[in-house]
Order: sequence, then structure tokens, then C-alpha cells
Amino acid sequence: MAKGDVIKLKAHHFKDEVTGTEVIRLTDNIGDTIHPYFTQPLFSSDGETILVVSNRTGWWQLYRLDIPDAEMQQLTEDADIKPQCPCLDGKKMIAYYWDGRYLKSVDLETLEVDMIYVTPQGFKPGILSLSSDGRYLAFAYTEKVSLSTLKGRAYSGFLEHMFLRPRSVVMVIDLKRGEAIPAWGENAWISHVNICPTNPDIVLFCHEGPWHLVQRMWVVRVSTHEVWPLVKQRRYVERVGHEFFMPNGTVVAQYGRRSTPSSNDWVYYDLFVKPDGSGLRMYKYPWLPPAHIKTNSKGDKAVGDRCYPNPSFKEGHAYIGLVEYLKDGKVNLKPLCRHDTSWNTQETHPHPIFTPDDKNVIFVSDREGNCNVYMVPVD
Repeated sequence: MAKGDVIKLKAHHFKDEVTGTEVIRLTDNIGDTIHPYFTQPLFSSDGETILVVSNRTGWWQLYRLDIPDAEMQQLTEDADIKPQCPCLDGKKMIAYYWDGRYLKSVDLETLEVDMIYVTPQGFKPGILSLSSDGRYLAFAYTEKVSLSTLKGRAYSGFLEHMFLRPRSVVMVIDLKRGEAIPAWGENAWISHVNICPTNPDIVLFCHEGPWHLVQRMWVVRVSTHEVWPLVKQRRYVERVGHEFFMPNGTVVAQYGRRSTPSSNDWVYYDLFVKPDGSGLRMYKYPWLPPAHIKTNSKGDKAVGDRCYPNPSFKEGHAYIGLVEYLKDGKVNLKPLCRHDTSWNTQETHPHPIFTPDDKNVIFVSDREGNCNVYMVPVD
């Protein structure tokens, strides 16, 4: 396999044994193939192409997956691509990604690669966020630290990393002017940077760590470097995270609260709020929430990678679920299909997302041994 090569795929169709829904495996179970992190733009403007990442060559590389044509084309030939970080300008058909410390772009039509930016030595870059007009890229870079508590499993070393307070900087790249703008920095582990789709001067970022131990969500106004917390938390008894912007500029996040720092009586919600803190709406779950959610374009539904409509539904961790937001501030949950992923690594997380027309859901699972990209209709 080499850059430019096209892989002919044969979609594998099967019916979910519980819901009866038809599930389509879009990829071919050769190596691991995933879509990047669920908060970024990943689709072409017509919704027919999605940006994916695969290690089928032994190294993570970017691919375009053309869904109607059942084809994948290799876009890159780099040594250190961060698989969760890329994003796609669906209008210009340009993908942005990290190759180690190097921020690059690749044109999906010509395969031409450009070098855009390099992070400082001793720092590692994070997930990329692209403004809706394609002009600005936002991200954070964070100081590399040595951890004594890593045990080879997901999130080991998490607390230690937070307590070390590595230096972090939120950056915005003006792609039109070729200018790198430091928007904010501090001695804190910063990640999950999202640029507002309706106002690129507004950037959302988070303090990383266990959600109940940090004031998670923050907003910076790039032009003035003003910073404010979004949805102030009571430490130890409130938690919030997996924040993202809807197309209309509303922030959505997953929220929970309990009565005391040692109790396990968590109550869970999805919250919607404007970047200035106004218009807060919350929707309560009947029991456990999904691990990750992503709303549709209207914001009246979401898709999640766990589904617990009630305490008797014991295998909710293995289901993709549809979330419907009701007028009384509650949610209605419906299982769409089993995903049966192992949850062993960040790459095996399902991270379900809607297609741009809201008719289908795309998710990742290693149910067949390797990670594959699956599609399931919403109705």
C-alpha cells in the first residue's frame, strides 16, 4: 500500500439480533480503521465522504472513505500521525492532521501536502478544531511529562498527569494570513479545544482530569484573551465533560451531580448552554448515561455509545442508543444496535456521530477483532 492507492471495499450487511436494525460494516477488517475524534468535522459537504484513519500499512495514515462507491484512498505517507486528531474541511476537501509535532494539510483531490506549523520542543499537540468557514484551526499543545503510575491500560496515570499541572497553550492558526495566535496558556493540563462555528473568536477548552476534580469547561475570547468558566462546578459533587459545539453555536456537554463527595447517588443529564453561560437547558437520564454523545444538526436528538433505558437493561454498555430530548426536561432512550466493542483503547471507543443528513449513525467497534467503521440507519 502507498499514498494514492485505492482500496475496493465490499460492505458487509447484517441484522442486529435484538433490534432487527440493519448494520453495515463499511470497512474491510484489515488492520484497524477508525474515524477521528467525534467533536471534529469529518464529512464532505455532500455527506458522501468521511475522513478515516487506518494502520493497515503498519502505521496510522489518513484515508478518504467514499461511502456510496465503497472505496478507500490512502492520503498520506507519514511516520507519526495522531489518529484521534485530524479534521476535514468538507467544502475545500482539505484534511488537517499532526505528524508528530508537525501540523500538515493534505488535499483530498490532488494529495498535495503542506506544512503549516510546528509545536515547540518538549510539547505534544492535541485534537484539531476547524472553524466553519475553514479559515481558523484551534488546538492546544501540552508539556510532555514523565508518569510513574502508567500501567499499560486506558487512563492509568490520569490523576498524576493532572496533578503535575503541565504547561499548556491554546493556539489558533489563521490559515489565510499564515499567522499563529497564542490565545491562552497556564500551568494546567488543557485539552478538548473546540472553536465556535458561529464566531471563531470564541474557543472552548477544558481542564483535563477526572471530571469531578476539575473546573472542566472554559471559554477564551481570542482577540482579547479574556477567559471565563462555562457552567461553574462544585468540586467533588458535580462533573461535566465531552463538550462540543452544535452548528448554531450552542455548547452541549454531559453532566452529573451527587449529594456528597463520597456518595454514589449520581444523577445524570445532558446540558445545553450558550458560550456566555446563558440559556442553560438540562435533560435528565432515567439511569446511566452514554459514555459519549453527539447531537444531530437540529439538537432534538443525540446518539450515544451506551444505552440504559432502565436498570433492568443490563447490557447497555454494548449498545448504540438514540437519545430523544423531551419537553419536560427528560430523555427518551431507544437502542439502535449492539456495538460490542471491547473499550480497551481510545481507538476502540465507538464515538458515534450522525451523517450530515441525520439519517444514519457512524460508529467504531472492534467486535470482529480489528477496529472497523460501521453505519446504522436512525429510523
